[in-house]
Formats: sequence, structure tokens, C-alpha cells
Amino acid sequence: NSWFRMQAGHQSDADIYIYDEIGFWGVTAKQFISDLNALGDITHINLHINSPGGDVFEGIAIFNALKTHGASITVYVDGVAASMASVIAMVGNPVIMPENSFMMIHKPFGFTGGDAEDMRTYADLLDKVEAVLLPAYAQKTGKTTDEIAAMLADETWMSGAECLAHGFADQVTPAVKAMACIQSKRTEEFKKMPESIRNMITPPRNSAPRVQDDGPAASRTPVQAAAPVVDENSIRAQVL
Repeated sequence: NSWFRMQAGHQSDADIYIYDEIGFWGVTAKQFISDLNALGDITHINLHINSPGGDVFEGIAIFNALKTHGASITVYVDGVAASMASVIAMVGNPVIMPENSFMMIHKPFGFTGGDAEDMRTYADLLDKVEAVLLPAYAQKTGKTTDEIAAMLADETWMSGAECLAHGFADQVTPAVKAMACIQSKRTEEFKKMPESIRNMITPPRNSAPRVQDDGPAASRTPVQAAAPVVDENSIRAQVL
């Protein structure tokens, strides 16, 4: 697959590259975990990220698989770790970022359709998703969940140096040349994306428009792996 790669390195090391969206036609949790298990008995993972984020439930499954794996993990944010990709980056100890890389955190964002009760149920779901994600950031940074929640509400974009100052990264390295463009429609949803990052994310080639990504309007597309407390025929939740 072109969207991510895992390979065994020297002895008990492995290199993992996530260079696409989380979920959708990108990095699915099912394939990721299958390939992770196939690596066998490894003790260290080098996880390289250049991703605009994606589906929250797929991302949580990937995060949990890495968090409980047992191997030590070094995360390299090679270009951008936005949205759900930034949550996955929190498994790293250390997290290493070039000066010209970025990380973005924001509130859970998604779409639903239905009556007023469906809307209220969906709003409650988004609040629950945020409550699940907050500890990942707080544990890494040492910030309180209230401090993290304020940063999420503001769609916070941070350079490598800013991530280091706020505790999201442990080391900043010299700037590297621009990474290859990511094919994604994320630029349509992010409100405060720096132009230097916007130019790195291009619309997918030969892909049909995705109804659920047209903006903050109700989606007509059901989630494939809905939370058990939500009607999967009417609710779609993502961190985009």
C-alpha cells in the first residue's frame, strides 16, 4: 500500500511510516494492527508521521495498539501531525520534530443527520470523544485537561519549537526539505492552517468527492465502526 509502510529494521527495531489520512482510503486500524503484529518480537519502533488526521475511532485503535505494544517508540513528525495524527504522535518517547514541521490539535469535528434527538446524541458523542482524547495530550505534556481543552477549542497549530515549549515534543532538529505532498481534502475543514502546510496537502487524484467532508453540515454517510451507544445508521463521528 502507498499510504503507510512497516518494515523490520536491524535486529529488533522496526520503522513505521504513516504518510496519509487515518481511516477512509488511508491508514486503517485493521491493516495497521495486522501489519504491526506481523513484525514479530520487536523492542523499538521508529514511527514517522506526515498526516492530516482522519477518523477518530480508527485513530484511537491505532493509538491503543501502539501504546500497549510493549516496544519503546520514537516518533518523528516529518511534516505535519494534525488532528488525529497528533494524538497518535503522543505515544512517542521521545517525539522529535524538525524546526519546519507542524502539529495541530483541535476539538472533535464531525457530521450527523436526523431529528433534534439525533443531534443532541451526536453532540454528546463529540463531548465524550474529546474527554477520551484529552488524557493522551495531558499525559505527554504535563498540562491539565482544562489547558488542553482550551488549546483544542482554538484549533492550535504549533511549529516544532512551539511543540517543544508546550511539551508536545521532546527534541527539535534542524529544518529539513519539504516532504512530499499528502493527497487529502483536509484543507477544506481546517480554519487556521498555515499556508506552508496548505501547500503540502493536495486533493486526492481520481477520487470521488466525499459528501461528509463538504463542511460543518450534516453528513449522510454512516460510520463503519460506530460507538455502541450511538445509532450507527444516523451518526458519523470523526476527528478531521
